[in-house]
Amino acid sequence: MCFRPSTLTVTKKCPQCGHENDTQEKTCTECGAELPDNVLDLLDASVPAAPPAPGAPGAPAAPGAPVAPGAPKPPTAS
Repeated sequence: MCFRPSTLTVTKKCPQCGHENDTQEKTCTECGAELPDNVLDLLDASVPAAPPAPGAPGAPAAPGAPVAPGAPKPPTAS
């Protein structure tokens, strides 16, 4: 099995027109509006939270007490 992390591409979404811009852009390439400087604020809002860790499996039940053997049967007359 291969557990590679997914690729993450971060863009700046224009607050005016919604166009996705490269992170290096200072203004929107579509409408010219000023883009936010801090990409980490955008990242926190757009990345979903990690799923919770699965619970530990339950421990098996303890075995019951042993059962005493029954009394021997009396001999039969033949």
